[in-house]
Amino acid sequence: MVEAVTSAARTAPGPDRDQAVRPAPAGGGRGRTALILGIVAGLLLVLGGVMTGLYVTTNGKLDKAERQVSQRDGTITANQQEIEKLKGDLKTVQERLADTEQDLTGTKNDRDEQARQKKVIANCLDKLTTAITAASRGDKAGFEAANKGLDKVCDEAENYL
Repeated sequence: MVEAVTSAARTAPGPDRDQAVRPAPAGGGRGRTALILGIVAGLLLVLGGVMTGLYVTTNGKLDKAERQVSQRDGTITANQQEIEKLKGDLKTVQERLADTEQDLTGTKNDRDEQARQKKVIANCLDKLTTAITAASRGDKAGFEAANKGLDKVCDEAENYL
């Protein structure tokens, strides 16, 4: 039945025939397309703004982080140089300490040797004094006892004088 009405409208003269044959005006479709394109363009604009904001924020944080890393690298380098300098200073002080200890040991050995030499000389003088005292008293037996071993002790003492 719809087909009969459509075919009748096509063949019938008058205003109904023009309206039935003509397609719908294209202006209504263009308006809808323009609206959709406008909405898409607006969304793209908003999305571009959001992305630009995110880029600027992220880039600022990245720059700040790079400055902090650079500063920390500088601090680490300075600390490493200071550590190397202090290690060198420590080594120098340790070497000086070892030299001082060696000198101290040598001085102690010299002091001990001098004390021993002093005893040898004192022993020689004691025997000599005893021998002279015995001779001055006319004590021949005392002189002989004091004179015994006097040459050996006094020969060694003579090396130190």
